[in-house]
Amino acid sequence: MNQQDTFPPSSVRSDRQGASPLNIAVGVLTYRRLDGIAKLLDVMTRQTRDPARPYHLTMVIVDNDAAGSARATVEDFGQTGAYDLIYVVEPNQGIPFARNRALDSAPAGTDLFCFLDDDEWPVDGWLDAMLETREKNRADCVYGPVQPVYPENPPEYFIKARVFERKKNKDGQRISYAASNNVMFDYPLIRSWNLRFEEKMRFTGGTDYLFFNQAIRRGMQVFWADEALVYDIVPASRMTWKWVLQRQYRLGNTFAVSEVLHGNLKRRLYRAAYGATRVMLGLAMLPAIVISPYWGMRALTHVLRGAGMVNGILGHAYQEYKPNAAL
Repeated sequence: MNQQDTFPPSSVRSDRQGASPLNIAVGVLTYRRLDGIAKLLDVMTRQTRDPARPYHLTMVIVDNDAAGSARATVEDFGQTGAYDLIYVVEPNQGIPFARNRALDSAPAGTDLFCFLDDDEWPVDGWLDAMLETREKNRADCVYGPVQPVYPENPPEYFIKARVFERKKNKDGQRISYAASNNVMFDYPLIRSWNLRFEEKMRFTGGTDYLFFNQAIRRGMQVFWADEALVYDIVPASRMTWKWVLQRQYRLGNTFAVSEVLHGNLKRRLYRAAYGATRVMLGLAMLPAIVISPYWGMRALTHVLRGAGMVNGILGHAYQEYKPNAAL
């Protein structure tokens, strides 16, 4: 049974010369990660606010555990006064179900919607940096950097190879992609398009890639906010060759599965050809693995992502988030 709790309104409401503040909702999905969601909710109580950009904040927490295991942890933050708090249980397991539930649970009158992950936390000026970039560029969507936080004594090869580092851009640059790990977008615009996260990709991952790709094709303008930094915990369990290689395959596979579901024949043929080209390029670069962690990993990335694309077009959907998933 779906459950939703809305905690009393916060007492913090910025207002400048009688202007109405923007209504911002931040959606966070969680599944049995109590320390992570507690840290994030705590950090969000300390967001600095520029009076020139007033806003009213609502945190929308979607617990993807049907047992509601995060309820008590979330309730502890219901009376902080820093934000309104909505807690909802989405019993259908799968990231796209939970993301759609987050969108559906935003309060009436929401102007801007953000997504963060429950193993992340933003800098104190995160929201204001997002708003500043949006204002300067008249952006429909703002995307920001995610910096990995490693466990003690991480494998040196993976650090040198920069496996967990994400692409960065110039502040204010218009870009052609976004993901759900550090993003803000125009909520009424997305709702007017009836865009949803693809529930057929329940355990494959990559539904955020598809979601924002579809929005950009419809005209959404995305800009980079370099000051809107988010930190991301990299657990030791992910710092293994098995996890790293499977993740690279899955990322390529996701692109292809998206084309199978929502692309046309031309795009599917392009994706298959592009994947095959990446495999050949990676194989040619592969000897670099013995002398350069970075270029060696680039070679493996080409091979595995390319193979994932080709196999995805041929019908294989690698389900990374399904229990006991395997290549």
